[in-house]
Amino acid sequence: MRKLWLLIVILLLGFLGWRWFYPPQAPQITAGTAAGRQDDEIKVLLDSMDRVAGFPAQEAYQPIGERPLFFSKRRPPPPYVPAPPGKKPPVRPPRKVGKPRIQLSAVIIIGKEKYALIKGGRQRNSRRVRVGEEVDGWKVTSIDQGKLVLSNGSESEEVLLRNYKPVLPVKTPPKRPVKNTKNNNAVKKPAPRPAMPKR
Repeated sequence: MRKLWLLIVILLLGFLGWRWFYPPQAPQITAGTAAGRQDDEIKVLLDSMDRVAGFPAQEAYQPIGERPLFFSKRRPPPPYVPAPPGKKPPVRPPRKVGKPRIQLSAVIIIGKEKYALIKGGRQRNSRRVRVGEEVDGWKVTSIDQGKLVLSNGSESEEVLLRNYKPVLPVKTPPKRPVKNTKNNNAVKKPAPRPAMPKR
């Protein structure tokens, strides 16, 4: 068994030494010759297709280009016409964005950095924002201790910190003594006597 392992180790070391002194070299391909050779091969293939019997003439394949298979209307797309250099595409009016539907959970102030912890909107999970970031199309303009100010062009919206109402204790009415409606003349059982100590 040891001889087998020794033989495997010797073969492995010999292979690694051979690769160390004679590393494999990557094939070198020049782009110009490969492209020219590929064009020549395509021409040879097309010429051979013309000579092979059984193939229709090239005019028979013209409807394939006129009615492309992978277009829904089976018509080729219109040719691309670039826009004149002087004209600019029309500017679309800014899309109206509704009021932000977010809740301000907390305001974090660390030195000069201010962060707001918000919840709701397009992203359901809680996230942290700071001044300059965008929230559902609104830009955060300022963060104060109790509010977050968002702006959208000329409009501005304030989101106040969630104010939890204090939970008041529930008042319970005082317990009234329960009247015994049973017969008060019932015979009361005597209390049990204590056990006698063992001698």
